[in-house]
Amino acid sequence: MFLRSTLFILVFAVLFQSLLIAQSDKPFYKNGTYDESIPTPEKVLGLSIGDRPIRYTEVVTYLKILTEKSSRVKLIQEGETYQGRKLYYLVVTSEKNFSNIDKIKTDISKLSDPRLLESPNDAETIINSSPAVAMMMYSIHGNETSGTDAAIALAYQLAAGTDTHTKELLNDLVICIYPMENPDGRERFLNQRETWTGKIPNSDVQSFPFSGLWPSGRTNHYHFDLNRDWFILSQPESRARVKAVMEWNPQLVVDAHEMGSYSTYLFNPPREPINPFMHDKIIAWWDIFAKDQANAFDQYGWSYYTREWLEEWYPGYGSSWASYTGAVAILYEQARTAGNLVKRPDGTILTFRESVHHQFISSLANLTTAANNRKELLREYHEIKKEAVAGKNKREIKAYLINPKENQSRANKLIERLLLQNIEVYKAEEEFRLSSKSYYDNESETHSFKKGTYIIPLNQPNGLLVNAIMDFDTRMKNSFIQSERESLEKGEGTRLYEVSSWSLPLAFGVDAYETRKKVSIEQSQVKLPLTIIPIINDDVLPAYGYLIKYEDDNSVNLLSELLGNGYKVRAARKTFTVEEKHFERGTLLIRKIENSENNLTELSNIANKFNVQVYPVNTALSSTGIDLGGGYFKLLTEPKTAILTGRNISMNNYGSLWYLFDQELGLRITTLDYASLAGYDLRKYNVLIFPSVWGGISSIKETMGKSGLKKLKTWIESGGTLITMGSSSAFAADSSVSLSKVKLRRQGISELDNYKKAYEKEVSVKHIEVDSLELWEGKVTGESEAKEIKKGKINTKELTELDKETLKFMPRGAILRLSLNEEKWLNFGAGKKMPALFNSTYVYLSKPPVQTAVRFSDAADLRLAGLVWPEAKPRIEHTAYLTRESSGNGQIIMFAVQPNFRSYFYGTTRLLLNAVLLGPGFGTKQTVEW
Repeated sequence: MFLRSTLFILVFAVLFQSLLIAQSDKPFYKNGTYDESIPTPEKVLGLSIGDRPIRYTEVVTYLKILTEKSSRVKLIQEGETYQGRKLYYLVVTSEKNFSNIDKIKTDISKLSDPRLLESPNDAETIINSSPAVAMMMYSIHGNETSGTDAAIALAYQLAAGTDTHTKELLNDLVICIYPMENPDGRERFLNQRETWTGKIPNSDVQSFPFSGLWPSGRTNHYHFDLNRDWFILSQPESRARVKAVMEWNPQLVVDAHEMGSYSTYLFNPPREPINPFMHDKIIAWWDIFAKDQANAFDQYGWSYYTREWLEEWYPGYGSSWASYTGAVAILYEQARTAGNLVKRPDGTILTFRESVHHQFISSLANLTTAANNRKELLREYHEIKKEAVAGKNKREIKAYLINPKENQSRANKLIERLLLQNIEVYKAEEEFRLSSKSYYDNESETHSFKKGTYIIPLNQPNGLLVNAIMDFDTRMKNSFIQSERESLEKGEGTRLYEVSSWSLPLAFGVDAYETRKKVSIEQSQVKLPLTIIPIINDDVLPAYGYLIKYEDDNSVNLLSELLGNGYKVRAARKTFTVEEKHFERGTLLIRKIENSENNLTELSNIANKFNVQVYPVNTALSSTGIDLGGGYFKLLTEPKTAILTGRNISMNNYGSLWYLFDQELGLRITTLDYASLAGYDLRKYNVLIFPSVWGGISSIKETMGKSGLKKLKTWIESGGTLITMGSSSAFAADSSVSLSKVKLRRQGISELDNYKKAYEKEVSVKHIEVDSLELWEGKVTGESEAKEIKKGKINTKELTELDKETLKFMPRGAILRLSLNEEKWLNFGAGKKMPALFNSTYVYLSKPPVQTAVRFSDAADLRLAGLVWPEAKPRIEHTAYLTRESSGNGQIIMFAVQPNFRSYFYGTTRLLLNAVLLGPGFGTKQTVEW
């Protein structure tokens, strides 16, 4: 047996070595000649390109040496990851271009902004004389390895190549190579790959060297998918990339990825749906680049395809976002090898080296197309910008308006994101009235805007980008809607790859408007960093205490710090007026008698840090509403928070939660593996957050086990606050788990009429009318309950089948309208209007004793943006988005979906922060220490 195994190993090793030799016999670049003074990657790193994935330190080492040895190359460092890795990109061009590089950048910037040109003839002069700019970006997903290695091969080719073709590329182009967009994720994956790789090569894509363990290397440090973050700009890697693009104003942007191991190679053009703000000139260029790219692959007999699944709807990918800046953006998707061998179902073997070679040839093909069409690329890039400056757009919008109202800090966050993308923003220097439409309005009407309103005009160089990311309700072509419907009806699933809506104003939950009228008022341009008028709180101690308004997001950060520093803070359940100032629900109260003198003297410094106004009060007597010394001011409890994590937990959901608390709120959190829940001492925590889980209810039940569920129930009943979202909410509501009294709709079909009546009663309480004749005279004006016509029994079987049928029509990332119960503490400071992203098949039914803080709106006005089929609306309307219920001394708070989706849905994120910061005080029965 031992001899047979040994023989097998030897045979396999020989075959493997033969395969590698056969692959290495094919040079990356045919008939290349090179400057021998420029060291090869092999000489510096001791390995050939494609032997194995190159590590971060190896990439940096080689690029630095390349910069030292080649006059064609300059290495630029811009940004740093959360794990401290510097982000680099390489600029490569001819020596002649480098000697003139500042003028080239200036000239291209003039094409980018036609207002900078002194005369129309200047543009043609630049087009005839200037090289075009190409931005080549690789491996934004850390476990998609071949791109980075291809980038190094490309860098060497351009830095050292002496053949005519290479020199022509360098003369006609300035090429920026971004070799590793996500070094933290790549290093995480390569560490896992190294851990699980043995002596014998394994071509089985199901093995650990291919997949790694949770969390995979796809994401960055906080587990963000950076390829969805291009206009959201929540992460430093994204901000660094966008800054580079804005500095160089490229005409070509390449975004190199990997896909399923059994596929071949994909590139542009995409299929429908194509975003309506995508310029026709860009669409035309896709076919030109595709033809040359196909010809390059045909020379090797390689397989490839276009359009099949790639669509161009969501503008937040690297291959999408850049298109709205006027660049021709192209996606690569190479079959993934993870640095290993892949045995395909047809018996062929794909090596890592071959996958790198594909990416390299694709890159050269696109650069060649750009060089051959340099003048046309520059000219059409300039024409796109001219149209934008002239204000030409398909919706005829003149400007977007952001009214900061009571939440200046959130409006500022949005404006900062726009400014980082070179989007021009102005501030109104006077009050004005203008015909405009908010995302909650059906028609335009005249609205009043205060001084300080932000104005984002469309007649600017990046006007296309403004519309692409700010448009309230981008709509698909009828032809695609028809094909999508057919696909769903046939049971073939959705043809949408991404969410169908993403609007920044809706996601941020700001008071936003669009107008078709010119904004003709005095205004000043806004620049980074934003000018913030500081609030200076004095140190004078009042007789009674301090009040802090809770509407601005900065107040939430202040509350977190106060609780962490041991302050005794209360929150108001009702509105009131004291010392001629009105305060809303959620207003924070710090009573002098309940806090130490040291805390009181430090309060102004902490408030100044967050730029929050603190109002000193000298009396507990209010002129209207509740008095400050009464029971309507609830004492809050410092949250001791843990997030459940582990196998199948959604990395994106977990990561955005981790980022929210760690980076944005500054709240200390603990991570617990939910598979080991039974073994933890949960008494250390009063808040547990349960993210969504891939695999849904069955996966959670299997992983947590009966002992874990029992431990969780005991902890809640002892005074804990459990917060669930997405599939973890479905788990809590599932009838076989019975953690919550909320019901999944599919399990409450027979009780739909009871839930409808409960909802109608809930709504009627808000609109109570008292009939004085019936009250005082005894006259009966309404129908008695006894006279109600009894309805027939619900056909549960038919309703269950209908519910299953409508599941396929549920929204895939649409933005829906919420209805908030303003009296519930979960909604304090959140405002009256709120959009939410919905991307789930789970729908929740709630009635007393469950408290429903937020519901989805009526079917008629449910949809704010995105694709929502008619079948989905009645299934979703009036169902629960956010519930809270008691369980012993504790509580369960359930979100229908992830509230802080991709870390930019700030409206619904406020509800989550309330659950964490207000929850232990408002919703649980605490043990009082006398």
